[in-house]
Amino acid sequence: MSEKKRKRTSLDGGQRPSKRAAIVQKEPDSIRVTLIPEEDEWAPVIGMIISASTPGLSLPTNTSMTPYTKTRKNDTASTGKSLLSKSEHLLHTSSHAKIDYTAREEEGGVAGGLLQHYLGVYDPQSGQLQLVRARKLVLRASVRPVPSAPGEVVKQSNGLSARNALGLTFGTKKSQRAIDSITKNAISPAKQRSAPGHLDPIASAVVSSMAAPAPTRDELQAAVDESKPRPKSNPDAETPADVYPTEQLVGGPTTLAQMTIKGWQDAIDADEEILTKSRFVSHRVQGIIKGGDVRRLKCLRYLLLLLEWYSALQSTHKGSSRRVPPSEKLQQALAGWSSFLIDSVSQRFAEGGGGGNTVSRWHLDLLITHICALAVTVDDAFTTNVHDLGRDLKLEVKDTKKYFREIGCSVGPPTESEMKRRGWTKKDVVARLRLPLIFPKMRVPVGRRGGR
Repeated sequence: MSEKKRKRTSLDGGQRPSKRAAIVQKEPDSIRVTLIPEEDEWAPVIGMIISASTPGLSLPTNTSMTPYTKTRKNDTASTGKSLLSKSEHLLHTSSHAKIDYTAREEEGGVAGGLLQHYLGVYDPQSGQLQLVRARKLVLRASVRPVPSAPGEVVKQSNGLSARNALGLTFGTKKSQRAIDSITKNAISPAKQRSAPGHLDPIASAVVSSMAAPAPTRDELQAAVDESKPRPKSNPDAETPADVYPTEQLVGGPTTLAQMTIKGWQDAIDADEEILTKSRFVSHRVQGIIKGGDVRRLKCLRYLLLLLEWYSALQSTHKGSSRRVPPSEKLQQALAGWSSFLIDSVSQRFAEGGGGGNTVSRWHLDLLITHICALAVTVDDAFTTNVHDLGRDLKLEVKDTKKYFREIGCSVGPPTESEMKRRGWTKKDVVARLRLPLIFPKMRVPVGRRGGR
């Protein structure tokens, strides 16, 4: 059998320590009650928290509230004509980040509204109880409404606004971000709140643009022509030679001065054949040198530089755009040209100037239209056969014709006199630079015809 546990005996022989004798204070035989008279409208406050709309809400102990007073409209809330019955007090604080606290007296229409409340201080030694009239204030807490962001076009219902306010105050971070995003992305009711006839700057700009007359067809065409990738033409030109000035096509007088033509001239003087990488240049260089036009010869030399730079571009995986090869490979591909001339071409026709290595479709079209303008400038009578240049650019005939039309040339078959003088056939396609220039017109969509 198991042995029963015995209680541990104390060291002093098992006697328990004696309890401390309680001090009994003698109550006074009688209590004297004294009412402190009211000297002004200020009195102690008895607070009662009503928080049915926000359960679990409590007022922090360190909260300070601002008192307000006003004359009571209905002085029957309390009997008599005391100072407290003639005035009404209200306490309010907005020290909390999202909650407003308001304490105010209840009127006579509510339960307990006619009761008078007193605070007492009792002194047990003297048996004296002092009473003072007090105000009973009911404290309520309300979530501060979120200010309407410039984003809310339709006023939300009271239930939805309250739910969003509670979500911003007590919701999770995810719900707060969602409510905040809805508020920011809403449409502002500023125009509804504004005075009649008053418009904000954005609305005024929209209305003014609507009231402004629509641009004419000529204005639209001029805007389209201005943005196209082609050399700037001279609208005041009186002859085809003035349409595209030579210095503009080559990039300035400095570039034109850098064009060395002595090697070609010496080869012709020695009855040597000049072979270049361009079919167009090789077929015309001898005739231009014999004609003695140095300016046209320098333009032909610059045209050869553009064609070789165009051929050195590398294809990319971004559709029709090209890429300028590294400087070492580019210098090898353009052997015989100075670095100054190579860099000047890259600055004009590469995206981002000399620092970029991408030639977008727009810059590529700008390069080809400059080549076409140089071709009609250096050829006789500002008329050229498009086949030679199309083979140099590796373009089909229809694409080559499109580029010549973009610079204002008329494109068609050669005339009888041109075929006799220059040896062309009816199958050849000729581009002519004539005044007035004929640029491609902007296409206007044709409306659909209704069926029967």
